[in-house]
Amino acid sequence: MFTAHKKAFIALTVIALVAPIGISTPAQAETFAFASAPLTNLNPAGDTINGGFTKFPTKAGMYIQQCIAPVGAARPVTCDDVNQLWVTGTGEPGSSISTGAIKVKISGSITGKGVTVDCTTTQCGLFFRLDRTAGTDTSEDKFLPITFRAGAPAPTLPADEITVTLNGTALVRNMPSNLAYRAVAKIVATAKSGLPITFTSLTPECSYADGTLTALKGAGQCALGYATAGNATTAAATGNFPFILTPGAQKIGTLPKSLKVGSSKSLPKLSNFGEVVMYMTSSKSCSIKANVLKASKPGTCVLDYHAEAKAGMWQMSNGSVKIAIK
Repeated sequence: MFTAHKKAFIALTVIALVAPIGISTPAQAETFAFASAPLTNLNPAGDTINGGFTKFPTKAGMYIQQCIAPVGAARPVTCDDVNQLWVTGTGEPGSSISTGAIKVKISGSITGKGVTVDCTTTQCGLFFRLDRTAGTDTSEDKFLPITFRAGAPAPTLPADEITVTLNGTALVRNMPSNLAYRAVAKIVATAKSGLPITFTSLTPECSYADGTLTALKGAGQCALGYATAGNATTAAATGNFPFILTPGAQKIGTLPKSLKVGSSKSLPKLSNFGEVVMYMTSSKSCSIKANVLKASKPGTCVLDYHAEAKAGMWQMSNGSVKIAIK
């Protein structure tokens, strides 16, 4: 909480503009309000802007980045590749919650997409925009200028380029992917700098160990955080990958394709998630008692199976198989 004589309050009101035909815009644009310590006389060697939202959009979360001043209605062409703050109204995994303290790291120089800008001589500021859930919606775009006091900015190192895949598919920072309960999820990562990458599960709904991410629930969300330490030539990198958790695929194991007349076969008692498997048959060529299938006479045994679902964990598994009795 800032004292009254130190707090600078910035109320941001976005006015809806007439859009070209074919583009849908809300009848009335949402507004947000952000209060912070002064945005002037900042330390060029690195500083933190402490603030908070007093009003937050309901349609999506927001990204906050240090960027150069935009030209006209266009978004800034250069923004800090290293520090991007994601804020949501519900505190989604990997984000800052809009009702809490907001801390934005800034510097006297930034690097974005290979371009380095000295913010002590070029106008820079905080750029607010809606997050990836409304990426083309510019109704909340807002630029707040910042200034730095005299002094040399800290040397700007190029941002590291981190590539992360899940089972061979590239992940995108701050872009949710689906992850099923207990599904195989192999994480492979490389850093352009060659530096080691540290991964951490940011929520208890998932765990991470030895290159494997595991969903411990089949509903909700989790996030995988990553970080590199940086070195003399490359800036440290941090970020996260959010996941939407989905029910696991329940399986009952292998069932026989054929049996000899007079023989019996024990079938799986439990599914891969420990759920009891129920079997039924009305065929005259076979009979089932508990999980033991007995072949009675030549023909086709139609066997039905069923394993219950568990809410928030896994799906129901049911079906039937045809078994040749010879």
